[in-house]
Amino acid sequence: MILALRTCFLLRKRVMVFMETNGLIWKFYNFSEIVMKIAIFQIIWIALTLMGGIILGLMPATVGLFTVIRKWRMGNEQLRSLVEIYWITFRKEFWKANTIGFALFSIGFLIYLNFSVIRFTNGLMHQLLFIFIITLSILFLILLLYVIPVFVHFEFKLQQYLTMSLLLGISFPFHTILLAFGYYILFRLFLWVPGLIPFFSVSVVAFFTMWVSMNIFHTMENKVRETSNFKLSGLNPFFHKKTLPSENQTKGV
Repeated sequence: MILALRTCFLLRKRVMVFMETNGLIWKFYNFSEIVMKIAIFQIIWIALTLMGGIILGLMPATVGLFTVIRKWRMGNEQLRSLVEIYWITFRKEFWKANTIGFALFSIGFLIYLNFSVIRFTNGLMHQLLFIFIITLSILFLILLLYVIPVFVHFEFKLQQYLTMSLLLGISFPFHTILLAFGYYILFRLFLWVPGLIPFFSVSVVAFFTMWVSMNIFHTMENKVRETSNFKLSGLNPFFHKKTLPSENQTKGV
């Protein structure tokens, strides 16, 4: 995989000069480069997930994927740098990401157990428990939408990641509905063209999720700057951004 990536880097340098001389070709090249990056990130996600034995590799690989997409959206378009950041993030956040994953699994499992319990109830108690569990399930789904974007964007404690993710999802219902609708469209697309799944499914979902989430983050950060005292900004969670690996760090890998 490393040899293939190096070959891509060399080919990219050779064709860039020619591409820049033709506007239409250059636009097509930019589009194809985006598609290539998304596919490469998906392949790396699969490789790192397998490297962690699937169970322990899933969350760190997903966190790495969201991290490089965030970095990409913040202006770093160098593929080699993004790939190196991907690997650094996978190692650095391995256990912390798995802790988040275990917490999410535990919450989901408890909700599942509650669904099993209500089968043995009836009457008013059954209706109240059913409404309560459905409400919990909706809140849990909202939590799942935002917890990884919040994790890669902010530096919080474990409980704060969960509460902030839920708070953002409830505070921005339009964006939450947009995410749900977008997931449905992507789901239908991948059912229609299943050949896209191995190369674009997870990475496209992550790209879309991070795009919506960062719009929320920017909106909230702007509101905080307008309403908060600058001297107290260090006490506000929206100024506790997660530090990404620098270019110098990645060069040493």
